Amino acid sequence: MLKTSLVCLSTSLVLGSLTPAYAQEFDTVLEGLLTPEELQIHQQVGSQQAEQLGQEACSALAAGSSVEDFATKVAESIAQENVPEAQLQARGLYSGKVIAVGVALFCPERFSQLQAL
Repeated sequence: MLKTSLVCLSTSLVLGSLTPAYAQEFDTVLEGLLTPEELQIHQQVGSQQAEQLGQEACSALAAGSSVEDFATKVAESIAQENVPEAQLQARGLYSGKVIAVGVALFCPERFSQLQAL
């Protein structure tokens, strides 16, 4: 379920918001898309680590990985972090938004791979 949440990553909600946002800063765009619960997660994770995940997504896509494969690795990592069950879905959705914003801003030429989900 976490993988599905992460891969779907509220794609329909995020995609429309991101398309014109390429020139904006990562944190500003991301924070504008987060729910209050996801914003708390973002504050715990930190902007630098979130941005790094977005850049790692671009690197993985450039190396031939699919969005689904990269999201699966992120979901597996979250599952190993001893995150309470109640937070797993929120962490998955948060990570999905981080990936989507990262791809939109750091490697917009790969954005079509998100739209194919």
